[in-house]
Amino acid sequence: MYACTTTDPKLAKVLLTEIQPGDLLRVTGTLTQADNPEALARLTVDGLSVLKAAPAPMPYGLVLERYGEYVVVFDVDTDALPVFTMAGTWVGEAATPDAIGDLIRAWEHTDGPQ
Repeated sequence: MYACTTTDPKLAKVLLTEIQPGDLLRVTGTLTQADNPEALARLTVDGLSVLKAAPAPMPYGLVLERYGEYVVVFDVDTDALPVFTMAGTWVGEAATPDAIGDLIRAWEHTDGPQ
């Protein structure tokens, strides 16, 4: 492990806002050993590239299920089942899995696609 610094504000911004845990990076720069041999070496970063992005994290206990043109969110932390269209339009919330079909049919007959 190295303490890192950079004088390039663009690199600092990328590190703070775009890099995700698990990304495989190539970092180039100058490695300098401190005067104290027990201190960590310091890396002055001059370049940074992402060799391979980490897979997008999947929230624990969250499942998206597709029902034709609709998506239902199953969350282990709640009984409510939010329902959206594939385009992201809010349809409503079903109280139980058995109520999903009724909710979709009601939405199609009132607010849904014409």
